[in-house]
Amino acid sequence: MGSLAILCYVTSVVSAAILTRLVPISTAHDRPIHILVVAFVACSFALPSISRLLPTLFHPPESHSKGGRYTSLPLNDLGNVEPQNAYTQDAKQRQGKVRVTVLAAAIVAISLRLELYRRISKATECTIDSVEVFLPFLLALYDVYRLQKQSPIFGEKQTSTSASGFILRTITLIQEALGTYLLQPRTRYVLPVFLLASGCHLTTGLWSSSTSTYICPIVTGESQTIKVFQFLALFLDFAIAVVAYETRPKADGTGLSGRRCVVLWSSTLLGVSIIWSIVGGAYYLFKPEYRGWLLLLRPSVDFGTLIAIGVHTFLFCLLFISTLHCITTYGVLDMSIYITAIMTMIPGFEFIWSRRSPYPPVPKTSSITSFVLILVGWWMYSRIQQAMGEREPAPRYRHALIPIILCILILPAWRKSDNVYFHPIDVLIYDAKLQHDRYVASVGNTLSLHETVDRYQQRYKRRPPPGFDLWFEYAKSRTSFVVDEFDQIYDDLLPFRTILPDELRKQTWEMVSNPWNEISGITIRNGSATVQSNVLPTHRWMLEGVANLINKFAQHLPDMDLAFNLNDESRVAVPFQEIESLRQQGRMEDKSGRLGWSSDRAAGWLPIPEHEVKETVFRDMSFRNTFREFGSVGCDPKSLARTTPHVSSQSHLCHTCAAPHSLGQFVSDWTKSGDICHQPDVAHLHGFYLSPAAFKTSHRLMPVFSQSKAHGYNDILYPSAWNYMDKVIYAPSEDNGTPGQDNFKAGFPDPPFSEKENTLFWRGATSEGVSSGNHAWRGMTRQRLVHMANNLTTSAHDAVTILLPHPTSPKTYKYQTLPGPMIKSLGLNTSIAIVDHIARCGGVGLHDCSDQEAEFSPVPPTDFQAHWRYKFLFDLDGAGFSGRFLPFLQSRSLPFKTALFREWYASRLTAWHHFVPQDIRLHGVWSTLAYFAGVNVSLPDQRDNYWPAHTVEAERIALQGRDWVEKVVRKEDMEVYFFRLLLEWGRLVDDGRDELGYGTPGGEAKKDGW
Repeated sequence: MGSLAILCYVTSVVSAAILTRLVPISTAHDRPIHILVVAFVACSFALPSISRLLPTLFHPPESHSKGGRYTSLPLNDLGNVEPQNAYTQDAKQRQGKVRVTVLAAAIVAISLRLELYRRISKATECTIDSVEVFLPFLLALYDVYRLQKQSPIFGEKQTSTSASGFILRTITLIQEALGTYLLQPRTRYVLPVFLLASGCHLTTGLWSSSTSTYICPIVTGESQTIKVFQFLALFLDFAIAVVAYETRPKADGTGLSGRRCVVLWSSTLLGVSIIWSIVGGAYYLFKPEYRGWLLLLRPSVDFGTLIAIGVHTFLFCLLFISTLHCITTYGVLDMSIYITAIMTMIPGFEFIWSRRSPYPPVPKTSSITSFVLILVGWWMYSRIQQAMGEREPAPRYRHALIPIILCILILPAWRKSDNVYFHPIDVLIYDAKLQHDRYVASVGNTLSLHETVDRYQQRYKRRPPPGFDLWFEYAKSRTSFVVDEFDQIYDDLLPFRTILPDELRKQTWEMVSNPWNEISGITIRNGSATVQSNVLPTHRWMLEGVANLINKFAQHLPDMDLAFNLNDESRVAVPFQEIESLRQQGRMEDKSGRLGWSSDRAAGWLPIPEHEVKETVFRDMSFRNTFREFGSVGCDPKSLARTTPHVSSQSHLCHTCAAPHSLGQFVSDWTKSGDICHQPDVAHLHGFYLSPAAFKTSHRLMPVFSQSKAHGYNDILYPSAWNYMDKVIYAPSEDNGTPGQDNFKAGFPDPPFSEKENTLFWRGATSEGVSSGNHAWRGMTRQRLVHMANNLTTSAHDAVTILLPHPTSPKTYKYQTLPGPMIKSLGLNTSIAIVDHIARCGGVGLHDCSDQEAEFSPVPPTDFQAHWRYKFLFDLDGAGFSGRFLPFLQSRSLPFKTALFREWYASRLTAWHHFVPQDIRLHGVWSTLAYFAGVNVSLPDQRDNYWPAHTVEAERIALQGRDWVEKVVRKEDMEVYFFRLLLEWGRLVDDGRDELGYGTPGGEAKKDGW
C-alpha cells in the first residue's frame, strides 16, 4: 500500500487507542452529546478541507498487483470481480451519485445511534459487557450473505424431473453448497472473526467480578431496556458500517467517487449536528431547568475541560477521517477488527497489570484464553488474507514476535495466585491492636501540668493558650484520659493563624448577620454563653444545646462570638494551593508569649444588626453534584480526583480508587478511606456529592464551626449537641411484668453477645441526599446498602464476590464470584430496610419517589432500643455524620461503619479494634459478615462444608469499643475537647494573640484579665 494508506492506518489505530484510554477518565465526556456534536461539526468541515490537501484521499487501491503491490478488495467475492484499474474513464462513468435516500438513511442511523448512546450513558449501571465486540462478526456474516446472494444456487434453474435427475440435482446442490458456503474465500473469515470476537468478549469479562453496588432498578424496567438499547446500538453500528462499505469508492469503478464520498459523509455529519442542535434548542426553549447544562454553565466547565473537549474533537476527527480512508483501502471488516481488538485489549492489559492481589479474582483460564483466542483469530484471518493475495506475506520474525509480546503482556495473569493464604481480617485485627497501643502511649495522662505544658510545646511548637492551667484542672476533674493528643484542633485552626483577628471577628459577624447563610451565633460574655437573637427557630434547640455545653466551662473563657453551621453538610472548601499556602504560613514561626487575655475584648465584636445583611460569600449548590467544584478542590492537582474526575461507568468498581486504603476487599486504613483525593468514583457514591439537600458553601476560608466534615473541607469541628443532648441514646431495658399478663411490658434488653441474633441489622431513612428527578438515589450509600442486602437486582450481570474457604485447599481462602441470589444459600442473615416512607425526593412527575417506594418497599419504624437484640449493627452517614454511632459503640453489639464524614473524636477510635470499617463502595460487606457470622456453605463444589463464626473476635471488638468509648467519648470528654478548642480559638481572635500564652517567666499562671 502507499504511504498515505499506511499513515491513515497508523493514525486510525493510534487515535482509537488514545481515545480508549481517555474516554473513561476525561471530564470532556460528562456531556457526551455536546462533545460528539462539536466533533461532528468539526469533522464535517475538516473532511472536505483535508480531501483538497490530499487529492488521493478516499481513492481505492489498484486491482492489479504491480511492483510488489497487492490486490485489496475487501468484502467482495474475488471470483466475481474483473481486474481493472480503479480510475479509468469507464470506471468514472459508472460511479454513482449521492442518493438522497442514502444520505437520509445515514443521518437517521447516526442520529438514532447518538440517542441510544445518550440513554445508555445515563444508566451505565444497567449495561452488560461485550455487546459491541461482535460488530466484526456481523460484518463477516453480511459478507457471506452478499456472496451467497450472488451464487448460482439461488438463480440456476433445474429442468430435470426424473428421480435420477432429482438425485443428481441434490448431489449437485450439495456440492455447490459446500463450494459456495464453506470453501469460498470469504466464508473462511467467519471462523477466525468469531474466535477474535469471542476473545474480545472474554477480555471484557475479566472484570466481571468487579460489579458495583450502584443500583440498576427493576421497577423502571431499565435492567432490560438498557440491554435492548445496547443490542439496537450494535445493529445501528452494523448498519452505518454497511453504508460506509457499500458507498466507498471501489476498484471496479462502482460506488461513489472520492469527492462524492466526502460530500456524503460531511453532509451526514453536518445533518446530524443540525438535528441535535434543533433538539437542544427545543430543550432550551421549553425546559428552562436544562439551560445551564446545555450552555455548559451547570455544572460549570473549567478551562481544562474546554481543552479536553478540543483534544477529543481533534482525536475524533483524526479517527473518523483516517478510518474512512482505511475502509476504502483495507476494507470495513479489517478496520472493525483492528479497532475492536485495540479498544478491548488496552483496558484488558491495564486491568491485568494493575491487579496487585488475588482481589479482584481473575481466573487464569479466562485471562489467558481470551488473549489466545484473539491471537489465533487474528493469525488465521491474516494468513487467509495472505493466501488469497489480499495481504503481503509478513516476515517470519513477525509471526514469532507478536506471540512473544502477547505472552509478556499477560505475564501477570500467569504469575499471580488466586489463593489467599491468610484471612485479611486476622491481619487487620492484629495491626489494629498495635496501632491502638501506640495511640494510648501518645495521648498522655494527668500526671502534672508541667509535663502537659512541655508535651504541648514539643508537639505544636508554641506555648499553650492563656487559661491552659484551668483547662488542665477541668480535664483532671473530669478524669479525662486524653490530655496531649488534640491534633484535630491544631489542624483545624492552623490556616486561620494567617488571618488577622479583626478580620476573623468581621467574618463571624458577616455570617451570623445574614439568616440566608443558615449560620447562627453564640455570644460569650462575662463567662456566660447565650444564643443570639436571630437564630432560625427550627434550629434553636441545636444552638441551645451547644450553649449548654459551653456553659459548663464558660466562666473560664474570654469574650467572643462563634458562628455555627446549622446544616448537616460541610461549608468551607478552600482550593488546595491556597489552603496549603495558609498552612505553611501558619507553621512558619512560633507566635506565642506569656501574656493573658486582652482587656475589653467585647468591644471588638459588633452587635447583630436590626436589618439583615444581604452580602454573602456562600453559594447555594443544593440538588446538584458538587464533587468537582467543591469536593475535590482541596486535593493536590496531581491526585486522581483532580486528574481523572470523570467516571464513565457505574457498573464496575474502581479498584485503583479503593486499593490505596484496602487489603484485598477490606479497609486497611480507615483514615485514608475518608480521603477522597484518590477516589474520584465517590462523586457518584454518596448523597453529599450527588445531590445535597442544603449546601451553601464557599471557597473562601471562613470560621465556621461544624459538627462533622468530609475530607477537603475546612470547617472547625466541635462536639455535636445531638450527642450531648441525648437525641439518640443507648438505653436498654428489661421486660416488666409477667409475659402473657396485662401488666406485661416488653423491654429492650442488651443481652450478652453470644445470645444475640446472628443478623446484620439496619433501619433508616433516605436522608443522605435529594433525588429530584435525576436518579441520584441509585448511587446513595443507604439505598445501595438496602438494595445489595435484599438482592433486589435480578440481572445476570449482578454478581457478588465473597472471600470463602478454598473448596479444595485447607487453611486457604479464595475470592469467589457468585450470582446475587446464591448469597442466601450461605446462611448470611440481614435485616436491612428503609423505614416509613421515601424522603428527600421529587422532580418532574415525582418518579424518583415512586420508583424508590416500589423498589424498596419501606417498612414501619422500629423502636431504636430494638437494635440491641442483633449481633451486628450497620451505621451509615445521613446528610452529615451519623448520630447513632456512639450508642452503637456503647452497646454489646458489633458496629459495622461506613462514613464519608469525620467527627471530633475520629482519631480516638481505631478501626478493627473498636468497630468494623466498611468501604463506601460496600463491596466487602458480605465477606466481612461471612467472617464474623460464619457460613453454612452449600455451593455446588462445597457441599456439607461449614465455616464457623469468629464469635470470639467479634465479641472482643464489640466489648473493646464499649469500654473505650466510656473512657474517651463521654459527655465529659466533649466538654474537655470544646473547652480546649475555644481557648485556642480565643487566642486567634485576640488582637494581642502573638504575645498570648500560658504562664509567666516565673512559671506561674498570669490570671489578670479574667
